[in-house]
Amino acid sequence: MRPSLRRGTLLAVAALTASAVQFTSPAVAAPAPAAAPCGPLDVAFVLDDTGSMGGAIANLKTGINAIVNDVVAASGGDYRLGLVTFKDNVTVHANFASGNAAAVTNYVTNTLAAGGGGGEPEASDEALNTVVNNLPAAGRPQNVDFNGAWRSNATKFVVLVTDARPGGFDDAHTAADVTNAGQRANDALGKGIKISPVYVPTSSAFTATITPIMQNYATTTGGVSTQTTSTGAGTADAIRKLLSDCRQTDVVIRDQVTDTGAEPNPNGTVWNSPDIKVCPSLGDCAGIQPVVGGTNFIHVKLNNASAASTGTLKVYRTPAGGGTTWNNATNGDWVYIGEQALSVPTGGAVAKIPWTNVPGPGHFCLLARWVSATDPMTFAEGPNTALNTKNNNNIAWKNLQTVRGKVFEPVKSWFTLGNATGREAKTDLVLTGEKPVAGAVVIDLGPRLFERWRAGGGQAEGVKQVGETAFQFDSKRSALLGVPLQPGERYTAELTFTPEAPGDYLTTLVQFVEGEDHGGVAYRVITDRG
Repeated sequence: MRPSLRRGTLLAVAALTASAVQFTSPAVAAPAPAAAPCGPLDVAFVLDDTGSMGGAIANLKTGINAIVNDVVAASGGDYRLGLVTFKDNVTVHANFASGNAAAVTNYVTNTLAAGGGGGEPEASDEALNTVVNNLPAAGRPQNVDFNGAWRSNATKFVVLVTDARPGGFDDAHTAADVTNAGQRANDALGKGIKISPVYVPTSSAFTATITPIMQNYATTTGGVSTQTTSTGAGTADAIRKLLSDCRQTDVVIRDQVTDTGAEPNPNGTVWNSPDIKVCPSLGDCAGIQPVVGGTNFIHVKLNNASAASTGTLKVYRTPAGGGTTWNNATNGDWVYIGEQALSVPTGGAVAKIPWTNVPGPGHFCLLARWVSATDPMTFAEGPNTALNTKNNNNIAWKNLQTVRGKVFEPVKSWFTLGNATGREAKTDLVLTGEKPVAGAVVIDLGPRLFERWRAGGGQAEGVKQVGETAFQFDSKRSALLGVPLQPGERYTAELTFTPEAPGDYLTTLVQFVEGEDHGGVAYRVITDRG
């Protein structure tokens, strides 16, 4: 998912072409720099450095400069390298750090050596566990923590080089180790990391066991499995070849019906995706409000005009509202619901994820994220969910609430507002009606949020106070302005709709921060005569 695939790039090219006609000679224009074919790269080398690996290590030493130079060039200089070795334990030599080519190259060239090991098997499965899952050293035979989380906007590689079966930390290969290796492949798939193993068959005794494990790493994660000669000759060349595999796909979850997949999305609202809905079963449906206490199924349409893409669709929930924070490690304000690993063919597919024991009151925002080794985020995710969604077509946000009631009978819903900017910010709550509710719409801020609004100057448009902390909105357009919020704060306001005529209405409440949409809710209010 690279900017070169986007409509915005085509527009930029057109603009440059238009401006070029002003030059009298093309010779005065400097040549454009070569494009980085892979974009940002995170590459972790996981190396078996036991005594039997001497030939492969020697070959790697002679080729490490070429390998690293390839990474630098393919990433356009936007890369991070990690280096871990293993025997029956795990040793972290280099954590991810920007531009650390010299440190990794120097270690491999001048320090890395094959020796020891105490016999086959080795802890390759646990070394992968360390790297894929960023594990700390505590409680493990591992020297230091593996730090530096994988970047969501990077193409992510693990290069595993070994001649041994996986054996965990107990120096014994059992069925449990095969299962553990399979789980590491599944972990990597869920994080959009390719595992590309290089098998060095120093002995043919275990080839039949090792080969399918290596192939599973590759096929599960979208990587490439390679085998060298028994002497380790060709190890460096194999690594160079597999790191050149930067094929890109582009799965899109739309923000609007008119969304073309451009990044950033130049259109408006990014919190009412038409590609996310809740159904009572695996069968298709028009979309329902989640049934509290029951099992629902979240259907997410994945649109794909590119080659087939393998990855994981993950979904999360949070109380309905705006200003939600995201954190790649903790999920921020979002609660993980579930995920589905799948291959999305050209033309698209629908992921269907069960949502069990839905908590009350049943009004939620839903967030969907497509995580794929061949389709990383184009823009690194930050703390602002709305901005992440706008920037990346791998992310979509759904916040449509259906509120049902009877004429002249009040029906309640909620809106939670927060501050995802990382600094104190003033926020506005703006209510508009695409098909305004025929009747009263009242928001009750509650004591704490009311005091915040008053501290911000108590400004409003199109509202009248109808209680100590409550205001009635004009159903067409109203606003509470300048509410100061500290970073990470979240407040929930209660909404009451009292329709005066039967109908199917649509009203939106949106949180703006300094004029920028930070999320909202579309309330579909359906009433009958009773």
